[in-house]
Amino acid sequence: MPSEEQQMIVWKRCNDMVISWILNIITRDISDNVLYAKTAQVLWNELNAHYGQANGAKFYQLQKNLCQITQRNNDIPTYSAKMKSKWDELNVINTLPLCTCGAAHAFAKRDEDQRLIQFLIGLNPSYDTIRNNILMMEPFPSINRAYGILIQDEKQKEIHTTTIV
Repeated sequence: MPSEEQQMIVWKRCNDMVISWILNIITRDISDNVLYAKTAQVLWNELNAHYGQANGAKFYQLQKNLCQITQRNNDIPTYSAKMKSKWDELNVINTLPLCTCGAAHAFAKRDEDQRLIQFLIGLNPSYDTIRNNILMMEPFPSINRAYGILIQDEKQKEIHTTTIV
C-alpha cells in the first residue's frame, strides 16, 4: 500500500492534469480569471458559478428561435434536425430535478407533447391532412413516431410526383 506521501503526490499530479485540461479548453479571458485556483474542484466551482447557470436571455433566445423555425423548402429530416438542435440546447439549460415520485415521467411526457405540437405547427400546409391525423391520435404519439409517419407521407408524395411526371 502506498504511503500517504505517495498518495498525495499521485493526487497532486492528477489534480494538476485536470486543471491543465480545463484551462486548455477555455478562452484566455476566462482562464485569466481562474488561473490560480488550487484544485480542479475549486476551479470547476468557480467556472460553474460564473458561466454554468441558466441564462434567462439564452433561454428566451432559444424559445424565440424555436417559434421562428418552420419547414419552408426543407425536407422533413432537415426541418426535424433544426428543431431537435434547439430542443437539445434547451435540455441543457432547463433540466428537471431528480425525482423518485414519478412526476418526472409526467413532466417529460408533457414536454414531449409540447414539442410535438411545436413540430407540427411549423410544417408546410401540404402536410395539413397528416398533421390532423396525428393530432387525432390518443394519446399523442412520440415525436419519433410522428416523424416516421411524416417521412412515410413525404416518400409517398415523392413517388406520386415521380409517377405523374
